Amino acid sequence: MPRHITPGTSAFSLDITHEAKIRFAAIHKALGFKSKAETLEAILYCVSTQDKIDPHALERIECKLDNLMEHMEDFA
Repeated sequence: MPRHITPGTSAFSLDITHEAKIRFAAIHKALGFKSKAETLEAILYCVSTQDKIDPHALERIECKLDNLMEHMEDFA
């Protein structure tokens, strides 16, 4: 079955151990992203910004996002 190619994307293939595949599946499930591609992008983003963004700034952003989500739930 041919792979459906989404515009603006590239195919990416890895040979990983079975244990790594299980860990990735657990991370994917825990994070709740719709696709494995979204999960991988989130992991790559997190790793790439880990030393570049002030951890306290990230905590403030997360806090503000949590507050925003609470307020949005009030409107739903």
